[in-house]
Amino acid sequence: MDRVIYTVASGLDQIMNQQATNANNLANVSTYGFKAQLDSFRAVPVNGVGADTRALVASATTGTDFTPGVIQQTGRPLDIGLNSQWRI
Repeated sequence: MDRVIYTVASGLDQIMNQQATNANNLANVSTYGFKAQLDSFRAVPVNGVGADTRALVASATTGTDFTPGVIQQTGRPLDIGLNSQWRI
């Protein structure tokens, strides 16, 4: 017998993980030097007895957003700002 609840639960688990990543990105949006984490979902087919259309959900961290932020003048003598034009 096909356990559809496991397929649904895997999707819900991955959505909760992505929500945690989004919350972390939003919480640190005003932190200087913070780089946002990028996530994505993909379908993983389930092999075995049951419907051929079954698929579990897997998430992956696809990278980091290295877009440079704005350099802000502080007026303090020991503060520095690096203006990098290269990307990783």
